Amino acid sequence: MDILDIILLTLSLSIDNFAVSAASSCGGGKAGRAQSAKAALSFSLTGLIFLSAGYYGGGKLLKFISSWDHIIGPLILFYLGAKMVKGAFSKRDDSPVCRNMNSLKVLLALAVATNIDVLAAGVSIAALEVKIMAVALFLFLFVNSAVLIGFGLGAKLGGRLGDKTEAAGGAVLILLSLKIFLEG
Repeated sequence: MDILDIILLTLSLSIDNFAVSAASSCGGGKAGRAQSAKAALSFSLTGLIFLSAGYYGGGKLLKFISSWDHIIGPLILFYLGAKMVKGAFSKRDDSPVCRNMNSLKVLLALAVATNIDVLAAGVSIAALEVKIMAVALFLFLFVNSAVLIGFGLGAKLGGRLGDKTEAAGGAVLILLSLKIFLEG
């Protein structure tokens, strides 16, 4: 696996993080730099933990992951997406997901849901005898960038479109969950 392969792998692993952060930050411009950085760090560190667990955990972990990854990740994304859609149509001032990105519980749930596939990637790169440091570095950089860009874009669009963006963001999470489930 050469450097281009590592870049393409880690870039593809960061795409779900972009989609979920853009969909989840649709609170309408309420995202500050600290909140964006907290989200990016949460997603990136979760990715690194999962990559390391897959890399060093090996075959036993792969057996467990492969039997559950297509169920656990989609269920978390579906649940959060449904909460966002419900929040968009409720009369309350606070959405359970979009306007609660400061919640560690929400951040970790989203980070886990989007990084489950990184566990399997960690097992794969160990089997290919690829050194983990380059993969970890690019994964951290791409996930961090994807979350910051997605978070900013989602907040900007949310400010212009309000609850419609929240409902659309929830729908994206639901569709992403169904895609992952059907591919699994």
